[in-house]
Amino acid sequence: MSDKDTSKDLLLQTNEPKPPVKPKRDFKGFLVGFGIGIFLAVITHYFVFIPIVAIAGFLLVDRVVYRNSLKIYEEKLLSYNAYLASIEEEERQKEQKKEQRKIKAAQKKNREDKASLYENIYTVAGYVLANVSDLNVYIQNAEDVISHFKATEEERTVAVEAFNRALDPDFNVSNYVESYVAYVGKNRDYINCVLTYAYIIASDGETIDPEVKPRLFELGKQMGASAASLKRLFSSNGAEARFARMYDKEDLSSSTDVSVDVNEASQANGTGNKQKTENPYKKGRSKIDEALEILDLTRSATVEEIKRAYKKLMLKYHPDRLASQGLPEDMIAIYTEKAKAVQVAFAFLEKEYKDFV
Repeated sequence: MSDKDTSKDLLLQTNEPKPPVKPKRDFKGFLVGFGIGIFLAVITHYFVFIPIVAIAGFLLVDRVVYRNSLKIYEEKLLSYNAYLASIEEEERQKEQKKEQRKIKAAQKKNREDKASLYENIYTVAGYVLANVSDLNVYIQNAEDVISHFKATEEERTVAVEAFNRALDPDFNVSNYVESYVAYVGKNRDYINCVLTYAYIIASDGETIDPEVKPRLFELGKQMGASAASLKRLFSSNGAEARFARMYDKEDLSSSTDVSVDVNEASQANGTGNKQKTENPYKKGRSKIDEALEILDLTRSATVEEIKRAYKKLMLKYHPDRLASQGLPEDMIAIYTEKAKAVQVAFAFLEKEYKDFV
């Protein structure tokens, strides 16, 4: 260790406050008064001066000095105790942050468990469907979703057990929410994935039972979903998940080319000479709305804006890019579903636009 480092350590040690020492009583005033009293007694022959002047010296000097010293000591003691409390609080906060980091690391690892993801999806789906009398359609939906995920037999068993457990009228949803938040945390993309696929299972085609919807909405809020994300889920009827499920059926796994074979923007805006039919974006076609929403666009979007949005989202969500960034498995799995939905939505819009021009 260098002399410079040693001097720094000594400076730190010197700046650290030390506990104050309680003052002791001082009898200097009393002794001085006692001496003066003796002197006066010798001169006047009145020995009463000795105790009187000694007591006066004690009261006027010793007691005042002691009280002032005691007051200063108490102030220093308060300051020192406050310093100790701040050190303890700092240490407590450090330990708390350390514990929070451990919890978040554990939650992140738990989110990487696909079986846990399926368990949460099917628990939510089972709970919101608990009051439905005929479950045949929804059980088929559940089978379709677990097949879409290409789950192992063990993962499928976990999902089925979670679904049946949540269908029980005695299922304690409060305990489940508490356990869910503690186990995986409040991750926005994770909860959106859980709620979206639970919605797909609990919906009949593209609609959801009016008795099921409020249960899903309330449970989603308790689990940490924002009101905006829930509103978007219900307004889109789970479009993102439905488009993602179409990915494998339409064999788009190799379709990563971001070019679109359409006329230039001038023709799209009606300035070209080619004869055109009515613009499908102006029709009340819900599937177009859903595809545009997946690309974060509205009906006012031009084809160039659609191409740019597709490129941007594929750059953001493409699994290969995410893997190269060292993203954890849980997020790669969830973003892969988003990438699938983006590709299907773009392919659909590309076809619709070609039909238009």
